[in-house]
Amino acid sequence: MSERAQEWVFWIAATILVAMIVHLGTIYLLPRVVMMRALDRIGAVNTMHVGKRPTAASRAIVRPSPDIVYATCPYDLSKGPLRVTAPVIHTSYWSVSAFDANTNNFFVKNDQQTPTDSIELVVVKHGQAWPKLDAAVERVILFSPSEKGLILFRAVVDDDKHLPAIETALHQARCGTVASAPKLR
Repeated sequence: MSERAQEWVFWIAATILVAMIVHLGTIYLLPRVVMMRALDRIGAVNTMHVGKRPTAASRAIVRPSPDIVYATCPYDLSKGPLRVTAPVIHTSYWSVSAFDANTNNFFVKNDQQTPTDSIELVVVKHGQAWPKLDAAVERVILFSPSEKGLILFRAVVDDDKHLPAIETALHQARCGTVASAPKLR
């Protein structure tokens, strides 16, 4: 192989290597950076944040819809499991979703799947001690793939006359760290 051909092979290999590193770095890092920025903008962790009806200037949630009211709980499980309680809104579409630190959605439940008037979520990471639990009507134990993430409530405002009731219900949602007890297996 000539010296010129070796030089071409070197530059082609170097270009492919750099492209692979940039590609893999982007796939691995970009979701984490996006979630870190979103969590920082929302506010204190393990606290429920209820927003006003979104406008064109709203950006706490990516691409907010003006027909949806949001409540969010950025969480950090480093201090223990998280307990989230909220009324279920049955007058229009309502949902709760959980996202990990990589922006992956690992849980979702809507009003049609929740026949009761309230829901309780207990979010733990694998191997983490968790609280003693009473006999709640609708409780879901979530195993978070990451220590940090986001719980997101959405309620569709299908008619402006429902807005006050929807906002009142979302303001009743709570999240916070709970005391630990027996370990999950």
